[in-house]
Amino acid sequence: MFNTRLLLIAIVIILTPQTVSAITIHGTVYEWYTFEPLDNALVEVNSTPTQFRVAASGVYSFNLPPGDYLIKTSYYQNDTLVYYGEDTLAVTDYEGNYVFDILMFPLQEEAEEFTDEDIGNVTYDVEDNILPGFDLTYTAVALLILMIMGAAAYYHYNRKDGLEDESEPAEPVPGVHIENDYLNDREPAPDIDKLPDDLKEIIHILESQGGRMTQKDLRARLNCSEAKVSLMITDLEDRGLVHKVKKGRGNIILLRPKE
Repeated sequence: MFNTRLLLIAIVIILTPQTVSAITIHGTVYEWYTFEPLDNALVEVNSTPTQFRVAASGVYSFNLPPGDYLIKTSYYQNDTLVYYGEDTLAVTDYEGNYVFDILMFPLQEEAEEFTDEDIGNVTYDVEDNILPGFDLTYTAVALLILMIMGAAAYYHYNRKDGLEDESEPAEPVPGVHIENDYLNDREPAPDIDKLPDDLKEIIHILESQGGRMTQKDLRARLNCSEAKVSLMITDLEDRGLVHKVKKGRGNIILLRPKE
């Protein structure tokens, strides 16, 4: 019975080598201002081969081996691209189930960077030969795996591992870089009337701009040094009134919605 079980495990590993070291990355695509899911957003990751998902109700999922990835997300309304974003993801673990939410910003000043040639008629090729060839190198690796499995089975034959409950929400774990954790656990904002005058001025400027503007434009409106503007924004972040998002070579300052 022991030899039969060991042989079956070896066959599974040999026939499915691409699934030995892969983790599940999943999450939700959110609209930047309302934090509502974007239904049918298009999510692409530059794995090998490239993976592409249509995020129904904003939800997507990928299986990825360890490595560095670029995730491109697009959202269309009436055949017009209105949201686009690129996020980097570093995967260092070999197994697990992790959350990576995506926050989408409107395509405004960045719109000129994308042409119809870039976003139209997109095709995705699926490689025919996903499994590696059965050459001498692969055979040697398979034999090594069999030897390791034999030793492990000898010492752990009677050990029973508990099954993980995949229905429970996955929590962020070292190995996956999560950039959108500010969506959770927002605290009530303090009373704006009690703020210093210079911080009140920043809040009023953001409100006049619809709650969103670049740090560069904000500095021009304030007529202050870059260091002072940065310190005031950090103060407002600590008070839970604004959030700073890295975008390209600059920052976007977002006014948090009132509770």
